[in-house]
Amino acid sequence: MDVDYWNRLAVGFSESVFEVTERDARGVIRKTARRLGDKRATAADFGCGAGASTRAVAPFFKRVTGVDFSAKLLAVARAKTDADNVRYRKADLAAMDPRLFRCDVAFCFNVLLSPETSARAAIAANVIGAIRRGGAGVFIAPSLESELRSYQVALACRTGAGFARGVAAREMDASARRDVVSLSQGVVNLGGAPTKHFFQDEIAELLTECGLHDVAVSRVRYPWDVVLDDAPDDMPYAEPWDWIAIGRKG
Repeated sequence: MDVDYWNRLAVGFSESVFEVTERDARGVIRKTARRLGDKRATAADFGCGAGASTRAVAPFFKRVTGVDFSAKLLAVARAKTDADNVRYRKADLAAMDPRLFRCDVAFCFNVLLSPETSARAAIAANVIGAIRRGGAGVFIAPSLESELRSYQVALACRTGAGFARGVAAREMDASARRDVVSLSQGVVNLGGAPTKHFFQDEIAELLTECGLHDVAVSRVRYPWDVVLDDAPDDMPYAEPWDWIAIGRKG
């Protein structure tokens, strides 16, 4: 991961980077934090960025620590946070000592994005390693199924707008060829960055291999304008989604 890249994004971060907690169409993230929360428990938000997710879960815990490796993003997070139970610390998630970040509940939202398998495994193992026995881990990760479905929905929108189906299909196929770096590895270009996307059983398998048990996977849905610039207001299709995977530390 390129810390300089993320430091450069610190100014205007919320405008240039998708904040999952702010576009969660059905409030799944806050409902999850409320269900797992306890005013005697501590939580950590790994890969907290500018702190939007840290602030979202903070009301449900005694103390929350936001962790990121970008000093400039952490400075933005501190400036935006006025909750007394939130603190921020700098660490590289792939190389940190999990013992320094012990928590009852770990949140890790759209951090397992590297196209490198070893980097994703290192981060997942360290985050799960920070969870106390009996605690919970909550991970959000991009859905490959949702990404592929978006091309079909875009095709339907184009034909609904009057484009010939063959023309629209060729346009969508060309877009997919540009965007999908590796279908077999689930890597898709997002904003020019090769980004890992997961099948549903794949994210569960990774977290299980890294130490979580009884991993349950469901969906965090977003408005269609997150993925389609010209999405009509009356879209008849279910919204796009990320996976939210929740498991326990044995």
